[in-house]
Amino acid sequence: MLHIILLILKILGIVLAVLLGIILLILVLLLYVPVRYQGTVRRDKAWELYAKLSWLLHSLTVPIVYEDGKFSIKVRLFGITIKDLSRDEEEISEDIDEYLWDAEEDISENEEQIEDRSRLSAGEDGLEERAKPVQPEREDWDLREPEDEETKGRDMEARQEKGLLSRVREKIRTIFLKIFRIWQKIKNLKYTFRRICAKIRQGVQKYRDLKEFLLDERTKKAVKQCLEQLKYLLGKLLPKKIRGELHFGMEDPALTGEILGGISIFYPVFMDNVKVYPDFEQSILEGELFIKGRLRLITILLILWRLWRDRDVRYVYEKLNGRRAGKT
Repeated sequence: MLHIILLILKILGIVLAVLLGIILLILVLLLYVPVRYQGTVRRDKAWELYAKLSWLLHSLTVPIVYEDGKFSIKVRLFGITIKDLSRDEEEISEDIDEYLWDAEEDISENEEQIEDRSRLSAGEDGLEERAKPVQPEREDWDLREPEDEETKGRDMEARQEKGLLSRVREKIRTIFLKIFRIWQKIKNLKYTFRRICAKIRQGVQKYRDLKEFLLDERTKKAVKQCLEQLKYLLGKLLPKKIRGELHFGMEDPALTGEILGGISIFYPVFMDNVKVYPDFEQSILEGELFIKGRLRLITILLILWRLWRDRDVRYVYEKLNGRRAGKT
């Protein structure tokens, strides 16, 4: 019985060891097997691009082709296309036509709904007009008792007094309204001025905080550390092989010389592997460039680990996160 239990434990240990070994192998492959890239850019009469990303002994590849004004991007696993990211111009035009067609249908439907609503409203107005009671015609005779001249004079004077009082009341009301509006404008100006002053104070405080943050020694050290890690990443990412030739020229010889001076800045990168032929007599652009390089995932993880371990970088990161949280 004990022998059987030990045998089972031995088998379980072997299985766990195999699984652990497979996991470690996968981690090593992910971290240390580089992602390789290579590409060729060519221009004779038109631009052409042939590039490829590959990983794990070309088991996973991403060929990128630009030719005759069309892009072709595919993802292949063991030579089998599992994803085609390229789209033809015909498909794009079909999608645009479909979108425009849907938009036209939506517009027509909205117009029909508006017309229906207008018809319904017109029908309701007609019904209201029909439902209005017919007023009796005014008769030509008056059934009231005749009034004497004294009564008419009193009524006329009373009406004149009422009209004068209403006009005076309206004038006073208008004056008070104008005064009230002017007072409201003055109060609004006061509040607007206060808001402007508050915004100015906030802007000045933000400027002081930003200046203090940028001039802080810890911020300077963090920026220096980030630049060093970026330089390290670019050193690993830059192509290991580069060759080609370039024939260019502009109508203005002085401009051609300026471009040649700008290209010479990159001489330490391509050295003598790229031949440059300036043309000071005509406008032309021809050439071909081939590059090849690689990058390991362990490099990126190492850079992230160095940045995370740096106290100054963490300080800047927490400061920036605090600012964003304060804004939200």
